[in-house]
Amino acid sequence: MNLAQCIRGGDGKMRAGFVIAFEYDADAVEALKRLVPHTDREWRESDKTWWVSEDYEVQLKSLFSNFEALVYLQGKLWG
Repeated sequence: MNLAQCIRGGDGKMRAGFVIAFEYDADAVEALKRLVPHTDREWRESDKTWWVSEDYEVQLKSLFSNFEALVYLQGKLWG
């Protein structure tokens, strides 16, 4: 599964993490919920994104094949 968006961003409590978006896939949503406890993720209905704590970076890398490219390389390509 690939991400459509992944940027660094905070949650409502100013905790660091990633704001991600991906095409709806019930299995991917369930995998995300299984890998990241509800206290460390947040669904944002208004813009159809998830916030995930930076503590779960390894899990995001395993779930989304383009995670590293979006987080680490995207800025270097355009910056």
